[in-house]
Amino acid sequence: MLKFIVCEDNEEDLTSAVQTITKAMMNYDIEYKILKFYRHNKELEAVINEPFDTKIYLLDIELPVVGGLEIASEIREIDDKSYIIFVTSHPECKNDIFFSRLEAIDYISKQYRYQERVEETIKYIVDRMLRNKVLTFTYNHTTYKVLYKNITYIEKDPSGAKSIIHFINDKPKYTNRTITSFEKEMSPLFYRSHKACLVNLENISKVEYADFTIYFKNGDSTNLLSTACRKGLRERVGSFEDIFE
Repeated sequence: MLKFIVCEDNEEDLTSAVQTITKAMMNYDIEYKILKFYRHNKELEAVINEPFDTKIYLLDIELPVVGGLEIASEIREIDDKSYIIFVTSHPECKNDIFFSRLEAIDYISKQYRYQERVEETIKYIVDRMLRNKVLTFTYNHTTYKVLYKNITYIEKDPSGAKSIIHFINDKPKYTNRTITSFEKEMSPLFYRSHKACLVNLENISKVEYADFTIYFKNGDSTNLLSTACRKGLRERVGSFEDIFE
């Protein structure tokens, strides 16, 4: 399970952080939990020491008694995989964060675009997690495990009920799974461009909407772009800088 651990002693800022996390996670079909702490205590220590769960910490630097930097240091003593976001009302603390070598994913000022920045950072983290997620499928009694980021698109096999998975640097592989089952698992990084096709948004290099053609970074392309899905694709690829018409 994905856990958000918010350490914030200001009630208004704590509520704002929880609301922002909830809003950001509306884009994902991921089970998650938000844990709230006003200060460092034994319950927080127990969470830090829990194995297995993926954790995203939102730490206020100016907490009473034990500050956010000290909590982050405690986290890093046993956990170098969790994500840490520092927040503060004092921008002058930025140098302390930089020299702390605590591998924070971001530093956010409460005085400038606070909610927007928190939401952007959470989406960045979750998208990165999904890119490194592994897709498992079986065909002809062989089980394959591949990273999402290595897939360009998945299409329905025109000659049968199977699906064909296309890769950046590998030969296509077949599976009996349906496009719909892949879509449920792989959204939002993948988009249903056609009833018979699911494309990896991050591996698109160019879209020619007039010709209904999607090009990928490895030179492959597909014409499986329906009229009904063009508008949605425009909206989705707008957040990727390397996409152009």
